[in-house]
Amino acid sequence: MFALRGRGARAALCLAAVGVGAGCGRHATLAECEILLDRYVELLVRDRDPKADEGSIARQKSATREKAARDPSFAACPKEVSARAFDCAMAAPNADELEKCIE
Repeated sequence: MFALRGRGARAALCLAAVGVGAGCGRHATLAECEILLDRYVELLVRDRDPKADEGSIARQKSATREKAARDPSFAACPKEVSARAFDCAMAAPNADELEKCIE
């Protein structure tokens, strides 16, 4: 697993599996879950290194996507993450705020 912060890959892979309790309504699509994972990784990388170049961010996103593709909890994302939580997370200015959106 990679180490972005203390929470590392476990948080990134479990990100989409957290139920948000938003009630009825549309849920995130698989494509939106992938976008959300990329956003989370980018925020984590930039939190660790505000001057991170696009290449290092892209490499981390790719590695995380590979891990997520094998993780059953990520596959559950479309059932677990509401559209409201997705919108909140995508507007979050940092990883901590993104996590609050999906808790």
